[in-house]
Amino acid sequence: MRKIYTILALIFSLLLLAVSTAWAFGEIRYPDRPLNLRKGRSAKSRWVGSLYPGQKVRVSFLKDGWVAVFEPGETKNSESAAVGYSNVKYLLKKQTRVEPKPWGDLVYAWRTLNVRSSPSIRGRKVDTLKAMEHVRIDFPEDDWSMVFSPDATIRSKMNGIGYSSIKYFKPATKESMARAGIGGKPLVAEEKKAVPPVVSEAVEVGSGQGQVGGTVAPPPAPVSSKPVPAPLKVSTESAGEPASWGKVLTVKRKVNIREKRTSGSSLVHTLKSGEKVRVDYLKNGWYAVFREDETVREESKALGYALQSLIEGSGRGNAVPVEKKADSSKTARAGVADASSLSAKASRGDRKTLVIDRSRLGTAKRPDPTPDKVAHGYRYRIVEKAETKQLGETWITIKVFLSTKKLPGGEALKDFSTTLWREYKRPMKKVAILVYLPGMDMEDLEYGVTKFDDTQLLEFWVRKATLFGTDFL
Repeated sequence: MRKIYTILALIFSLLLLAVSTAWAFGEIRYPDRPLNLRKGRSAKSRWVGSLYPGQKVRVSFLKDGWVAVFEPGETKNSESAAVGYSNVKYLLKKQTRVEPKPWGDLVYAWRTLNVRSSPSIRGRKVDTLKAMEHVRIDFPEDDWSMVFSPDATIRSKMNGIGYSSIKYFKPATKESMARAGIGGKPLVAEEKKAVPPVVSEAVEVGSGQGQVGGTVAPPPAPVSSKPVPAPLKVSTESAGEPASWGKVLTVKRKVNIREKRTSGSSLVHTLKSGEKVRVDYLKNGWYAVFREDETVREESKALGYALQSLIEGSGRGNAVPVEKKADSSKTARAGVADASSLSAKASRGDRKTLVIDRSRLGTAKRPDPTPDKVAHGYRYRIVEKAETKQLGETWITIKVFLSTKKLPGGEALKDFSTTLWREYKRPMKKVAILVYLPGMDMEDLEYGVTKFDDTQLLEFWVRKATLFGTDFL
């Protein structure tokens, strides 16, 4: 009997070992820098995504110094489940630095929705989302976006399910997640539409041998962020005593509210014409935006941030400091005189002051830049060129005005941007081409974004929504 128990225990142990081995294929590693993911085992292979420093990933199938990269919780021991390839030289066994870079937006489908193999209704149907099903979206292309599992942690085109039209998605909220039976908070990440993702090129190294061994690692903890705020309610009076801080603005045109003080951060809300909000904490040209009836002056209670030039420029003269309502007319007169007085000498020792009322120019539209160059049949002008450092990577950002009456197609825009990249590219530097079309506000989001490293194109997308108010839409 004792021998039977021993044999059974041995068989049970072997079964446990087999299950553990199946789960723990490969090895957990951490990038020591922003790192590119490639379609194959080569620095010349197509770019598909990126990892941030310290991001937890599973790696396996070491060959020629490159490994297949997987989600940390992946159990399928096959390269078909890989989300890309990276040089093993930059993937360490221990974290040396952690600089999270959230990505995508958590949304839900408000109706049954097809997921297709390409960003077009002609694409093959690969999946179907149910109403209220939550997913993550990224890599926008026209009115389409790539769809990911809501718990995906690695930003890679090889990690996506397919493409769906973004007009059938709504931002995830606490309420939508509760209705869908999902716990936790919505994961709202930063937009790279305007600010290029910082990635580092992996350099080829010598050939490696065998396959990376591994140990059991728990699934990754979900990354969370603050939820998307509910739609604003227009209010004329606050509950209880009126707040005595900040100033109240009546918005006279659509204004985007972002998660951080940068146009590259996530869009969390859009103010409509006629809405009233309270603003405060002006910094670097950005206001913290609050509900009009907010009584607590605390920046953490802000809905988000909006550009001062947009939120005041759309309704200049409507900004009423709450603590000085009784003297608002004096304040307005003093502000106009102080901001726009011009002095001229009529004679020696005799000066006259000319006062210009600039409040009438608050809604005036800036004229489009005058093009001075031609490429691919397009007349254009380089409006701004800047070189910045981000996490040790050098980016050359070029803002371009493209003079055209016909909306350029995706391939034409890629060709045009590639021509500019060839002119401005430099060794070990990345280039972002930001394209604006006639009628667009060049201080706001751009229409087209094309990003390159020093050898090839990395990413391309366009935002048709930025054309509202122009002759194109």
